[in-house]
Amino acid sequence: MTATVSDALHAIASNEWPAPAPGLVVSKRAKGFHAVLTASPEAFSAVRALTRSVPTRYGGGPGLGETAELVVSELMGNAVRASTSESVHLIVEVYATSPGIDVIVHDCVPGQPTRRDVALDSTEAMSGRGLHLLDLLTDHWTVEPSPLGKQVRCRLGCLPG
Repeated sequence: MTATVSDALHAIASNEWPAPAPGLVVSKRAKGFHAVLTASPEAFSAVRALTRSVPTRYGGGPGLGETAELVVSELMGNAVRASTSESVHLIVEVYATSPGIDVIVHDCVPGQPTRRDVALDSTEAMSGRGLHLLDLLTDHWTVEPSPLGKQVRCRLGCLPG
């Protein structure tokens, strides 16, 4: 079943997944979702909200949902900033697993992410904290090839189990 940008937030509350529409298609998966999207504020907002809902549906606290949402937001934003295309296509997958939450973001930006030497608490830097945030917020993360280009795969926190 799939959800659209306009109906995705309703889907969270009601656990229903409405029909597809341009811009965002969300497929319900076992203990999570798979979203194919073209970057837009509306699509990002819906994916962040869906991400936040996954841990609490499967026994995690709100803190784990907020952390997963921050990780997804950072990865989607980085893909948009690094892309040279006007239309950025992404795939976002979020799943509750027995040890925690898996977040996977596929993008078409070539190459590996670059770690920059920026302090997390810098008041002057406008960017450059992304990989440091992944180190801080996730148990581990990797960058692997993907049919779209590459995927950043993260493991977060723990669910009761």
